[in-house]
Formats: sequence, C-alpha cells, structure tokens
Amino acid sequence: MIRNLIALVLLLTSFNTYALLELNGQYGYDRQVFGENRQNKMVGETFSGAIAWYLFETTAIEGNYNQTETTTNQQTDVAIDSTYSVTGQKNVVLLYSYGLGVRQLLAGRKARILPSLSFGYARQFQKDQTTYTFKNESSGDSFTLTDAATKVRYDSVFATFAINFKITKRFSLRVSANTIFEAFKFNRAQDNMKYLVGFTWYL
Repeated sequence: MIRNLIALVLLLTSFNTYALLELNGQYGYDRQVFGENRQNKMVGETFSGAIAWYLFETTAIEGNYNQTETTTNQQTDVAIDSTYSVTGQKNVVLLYSYGLGVRQLLAGRKARILPSLSFGYARQFQKDQTTYTFKNESSGDSFTLTDAATKVRYDSVFATFAINFKITKRFSLRVSANTIFEAFKFNRAQDNMKYLVGFTWYL
C-alpha cells in the first residue's frame, strides 16, 4: 500500500508544479507502573509517519502509517496445583495501521503556529501474544511458555489534531493527538488516544 501511495502522490504532483508536500515523523512513549507493590509495569512506544499533498491552499490528501507496541509485565503468584504456579506473564500487543484521508489546515500556510485536522479510512492490524513464567515449587526451577499469537484486522477510522510550530520555512516542530478506532464505533474514539511529538518537513 505504501508503494501505491507514493506512486499516487508523485502522479498528482506531476500535474501541479506548485503543490506542497508535507512529511511528518512522530514518536510517543508511555510508561505505567501498577500493583500494590508497584511490581508491574506497562511500556508503550508509538511511531507515526505521514505524507500530505496539498490540492488547495489549505486542503491536502494524507497517507499515514502508525505503529504501537505495548508490553505489559506482571508478577503473579497463582497456584495451578501442588507442584506448579504461575509467577509472571508478559503480554505484547502490536498495533499498526495504514490510513488514507483528508487533512485540513485551520490557518493559512504562512502562519507561525499552524493547527490542522485529519481524518479518513485506515486498515488496522493487531497481533497479541503472551508469555507465562511457571515455577516448580518442589525444585524451585522456572520455565516459560508462549501461547500462539492471535492476529486480527479491522476496517477503521483515524483522526488527528496537530499543531505545527514553524522553526524555519521548511521545518517545524509538530505535536498531535491521534486516535484510531473500528469503523462506526465512535464511542471508542478515546480508547486508543495517543499524544505524539516530532517534526515536519516541507518540500
């Protein structure tokens, strides 16, 4: 899909020598510690990239890619029987999506502070896998077992509110709030909200 998107952008640009291309790269990090003794933690990393081709002064076609990996480590002490117990589990969830939609600037291109709103269709993929740590209570030995990964995909909707702070004519600092959710399930828009920071290049 990325190849097709690049080909589409190059084709459209060939019809308009005044077209502006905008490239965005962003990153987000989230860490949470939880549990009665703060023994558990969840770490999430998000990488996001987008390209926008402006059809008009403030309206563009946007293609994007987003990837989030969330790792949750929990320490447990759950007896299975008199011999074995579960002492920990590690869950890794990988979410990635390809999106195509519209970006609308909420100010003129020359503004030093430039907000924008993007929305459109996304194809979302999810991979979920858990590794369990077991302990033999008799010998004290531990071992791990990893379950089979589950994979699903969704037709989804993405939305992004971003603000670019111009540093130079071709370079800006970018902050954004992003969400992606299954199509028509608008009540889930806040369930996958990400706050990212990065840079914008204008070509």
